[in-house]
Amino acid sequence: MNKTKIKRAVAYIRVSTKSDTQLHSYDYQVEYYKGLIERNPNLEYVGIYSDWGISGRWLAKRPQLNQLLEDAKEHKFDVVYTKSVSRLSRNTTELLEMVRELRDLGVKVVFEKENIDTFDPSAEVFLTIAAAVAENDLRVYSENQRWAVRKRFESGYMTIGCRILGYTMDKDTNTLIVNEEEAKIVRRIFDLYLQGFGFAPISLILKNEGYINTKGTTEWGRGAIRYILKNEKYKGCSLTQKSYNKDGMKFTNHGEIKKYYMEDTHEPIISPEVFEKVQKLMYERCSKDQIGREAIPPYPFTGKIVCGCCGHLYNHKFSATNKTWRKEIWTCSHQNNYSRKVCTSSRIKDEVLKEKFIEAYNEFIEKKPDNEVVLEIKMRIKSLLDDERELTALKVNRLIKLDEFNVEIEKIRKELKETNIELNKHMMRGVKKSDYTKIDDFDETKVDKFIDHIVIDDYTVTFHFTNGIAIKKKYTNGPSGNQKGWKNKKLNQMEG
Repeated sequence: MNKTKIKRAVAYIRVSTKSDTQLHSYDYQVEYYKGLIERNPNLEYVGIYSDWGISGRWLAKRPQLNQLLEDAKEHKFDVVYTKSVSRLSRNTTELLEMVRELRDLGVKVVFEKENIDTFDPSAEVFLTIAAAVAENDLRVYSENQRWAVRKRFESGYMTIGCRILGYTMDKDTNTLIVNEEEAKIVRRIFDLYLQGFGFAPISLILKNEGYINTKGTTEWGRGAIRYILKNEKYKGCSLTQKSYNKDGMKFTNHGEIKKYYMEDTHEPIISPEVFEKVQKLMYERCSKDQIGREAIPPYPFTGKIVCGCCGHLYNHKFSATNKTWRKEIWTCSHQNNYSRKVCTSSRIKDEVLKEKFIEAYNEFIEKKPDNEVVLEIKMRIKSLLDDERELTALKVNRLIKLDEFNVEIEKIRKELKETNIELNKHMMRGVKKSDYTKIDDFDETKVDKFIDHIVIDDYTVTFHFTNGIAIKKKYTNGPSGNQKGWKNKKLNQMEG
């Protein structure tokens, strides 16, 4: 008598906030899935993967889900249980890509709410529908939230998105109240800048003087200093919607949405005169390349590059102020604000990134079939769906034996699944046939139309196209861009 093989099972849980309600939900889910697995004699409980306070839109920002995928490659489990499609991902392309990868590794995913088993031949069709519904629900919810926020801003209601050094929020009156101990730090920062100290020296001075930041440490990033010096709230005013979220990513608002400026919303820590003096000084200290940068449209890669090491976005900057050595580069924002101790990702020159994009894009174009092929695939899907409906009608009218029906319907659904996979690989939303042209020079419109996001890690840049195709390119910045060799180039230039 053959024994049923015991499957190793895990569960994935994602809670979008850290509220008390969500905490209760998390505890309940842990107990539920642990019990569900342990009660099944054919399953062995391995553990729980959980992400807290993270959107389901963006895979790169969910460390536990990424860990689950890595553990799957090492064959640490056979089955993954999760509450619903939206818990795993609200991005249709990303979800299908993830499920296919797990299936190829021999790992089954069970979505309880939708009753979908990814080992079922028809699962792909139902997953596509469910994921599309989840993605649309997120979009509708986000639009409703944005509408509500706009109405509050228009009525003069102030919202604080994050903790502000020097203030505490009175929730009853929705007013910022000065925290005098922290306000001393803010005044110290403004004073030091007026004395001629830059962002980095101020960071070091604050650390040496033992000042504590909002995270409870003495580590002050240069970005944090700049943020404080430019924050109009310290003069008692509020500018809302400086940034906005799109597809789970945060972007600086360059006029894409309306900003709201309100005066005298709370008690100032810095006088308006001192604040404006600092703004003028910051402007004067900027290099010619940096003056007025906020009025310049964002770079084509802005908001699209994700660090493969820590999950933070990459920022555009200049490597030096001296024109001889200055290069446009992209660096991890987390590493740039702190150090390589927190993130070891590699930087990339802007020119190199553009060069690798051209290579990846042209390679992608070679793989892309003509629209006629896409049309042919769609017609094949329509034919299969017609066959499925006709076969079901025969079953309902008892014109076909059940065994025969099961065999034929399985064949159709298997072919339908394979055909949908083929279609998904070649479909590009919002892209015309005329857009599929090879390029010799960088074209930023191609980035907007074809690129979903870019991941950089260990001198490898991976371009993720909107249809799910990913193309990796190794790169080097040359002697001046990588950690090793830049000194040799500098010496050679000096000798020349």
